[in-house]
Amino acid sequence: MEKDEHRTFNSPQARKHLSAFGGSNIEWEKKKDRELRMEVKEEHKALLRKLGLKDEDFESFDGELVRYEYDKEKGVRIYDPYYETSYNEYIGIDGWSAWSMENDTFMSDILKDVHEKVRRKEGTSPGPDQEEIREALEIKFGGKTGKDS
Repeated sequence: MEKDEHRTFNSPQARKHLSAFGGSNIEWEKKKDRELRMEVKEEHKALLRKLGLKDEDFESFDGELVRYEYDKEKGVRIYDPYYETSYNEYIGIDGWSAWSMENDTFMSDILKDVHEKVRRKEGTSPGPDQEEIREALEIKFGGKTGKDS
């Protein structure tokens, strides 16, 4: 098979997940005779938005590495194993999210408390003052630092 184009995963989320598994950029072949684009039906976009997707995420649906399924009773779920979209909830090891009717907010519920704790910590821990910075620079680079140097 002749390679004519390559697409690499360069989003911050993809790099994070790939580095966790010891991988680098993943490439796949794009065939000349078909565009890697999946049409997202208008009636499904509202359900996908409820999952947290944004309109620009619909451009990421290629039908292979980012896609979705629809079920009358369960709603929609996305296949996005490398977090190419803005979906922030848990994606299983099989690459699929939970169904939209499940209202799965497990990850954001956990992270909400963590974000609040981090904000509180940042507000209560003062950063180094100018004197501490000057002393650290003198130790690191030697000699005197200041206006006269």
